[in-house]
Amino acid sequence: MDVPGFVFNPISLAIEGAAIGFLIAVPVGPAAALCIRRSITVGAMAGYMTGIGAALGDAVFGAVAAFGLSFVQQFVIEREAWLLGIGGLVLVIMGWTTMRHRPRNVGDPVADDREHQFSTHLHYASSSFFITVFNPLTVMAFGAAFAGRNLAGVGASLPDATLLVAAVFCGALAWWTIICTASVSLRARFTGAGLLWLNRGSGAIILGFGLVALISLLPLPWKQMGRALGL
Repeated sequence: MDVPGFVFNPISLAIEGAAIGFLIAVPVGPAAALCIRRSITVGAMAGYMTGIGAALGDAVFGAVAAFGLSFVQQFVIEREAWLLGIGGLVLVIMGWTTMRHRPRNVGDPVADDREHQFSTHLHYASSSFFITVFNPLTVMAFGAAFAGRNLAGVGASLPDATLLVAAVFCGALAWWTIICTASVSLRARFTGAGLLWLNRGSGAIILGFGLVALISLLPLPWKQMGRALGL
């Protein structure tokens, strides 16, 4: 399908892009922990903005794969250690801060006013975007998914590539909308000690992902260990 001049079916292209974006966003990670925590402790808008940021991060890597930007893929591969180090350090700091965060009362109008300022919403989106784009595995996942679905040649057509990236964003956003909606439905059940443990639990998950990223930088035979474990 990567033969020059091949015309992709727009409908099937949109469906495949949405499916890829949705499935790559599904695995639980630090962005999911952030989305769930913010949806419950702050509200739906905070959760949706977090999801939008993560979906935009997926769309960036979707664009890299769709447009065949091999130099970006090579950059990520060559500097994987730096990306893991920076991303891991940020996750550790973010996780520790989240664990120590003092829970606010659900429905507190003063807290709601403060949390729903534009700058705070921008922070919600940018933090999840940062977490997503600093994961070098994401660009590899998109590259493999596009190659497996014979979408490698879509970059030859700007409209087709744009449609595919937009579909990836919509698919990823659909997953984050589901996560946010489900979390908001549980919001009223979290008060007092529940919010405290939610902060500690989500912070521990984020911190754990950061530690894993940093530990992966140690000079150990990770590939051989993975094969031995059947991974």
